[in-house]
Amino acid sequence: MKLTCSQMEILISFYIEDELSPCLKQQFEEHLSNCKTCSNKFKIVQSMIDEMKMNTVPDYSGNSFENNYETDIHSNLFNSKLSEYMDNELSNEESIKIKKIAITNKKARKELEDSYNIRRLMNDSFRKTKSDNKMDFTRNILKKLELEDENRLNFHPAINLLIVFTITTLVLTTVVLLTIR
Repeated sequence: MKLTCSQMEILISFYIEDELSPCLKQQFEEHLSNCKTCSNKFKIVQSMIDEMKMNTVPDYSGNSFENNYETDIHSNLFNSKLSEYMDNELSNEESIKIKKIAITNKKARKELEDSYNIRRLMNDSFRKTKSDNKMDFTRNILKKLELEDENRLNFHPAINLLIVFTITTLVLTTVVLLTIR
């Protein structure tokens, strides 16, 4: 069995946590080597997890470990306003400051790109899950309707008439026989 891209999305976290069976792990790795899209998604998720494990705050200054006032202002501004920037919730002035930081600092630019990639992946996953659930809901309703149809005795109208006639004849015959005795 070959894994699909949607299955790969689900398995990424299990792979990273080393919770896949050897067979599934091998299929996962084969798919990664053959699918550029899934490979890119995996690299993004893996890099994010690696950064979280290191538990470091990125240095957006462009200067390694310099503690000047200007650097601290830029770093704090970028970190605190990144989400608002991505949601277009900042004033024009603040938005321009964030853009300048992202343009002039390679690490800040990478952080912004990673954030946009994460958002895109999450939106894609949400849309797909929503679509899958809609399909499953539709299928379930159709199955339920099919079962209800199977439970009813749906015969051709002529057969229904014959059944009614036969039952009526039997009832009348029984009534006549009982009254004669």
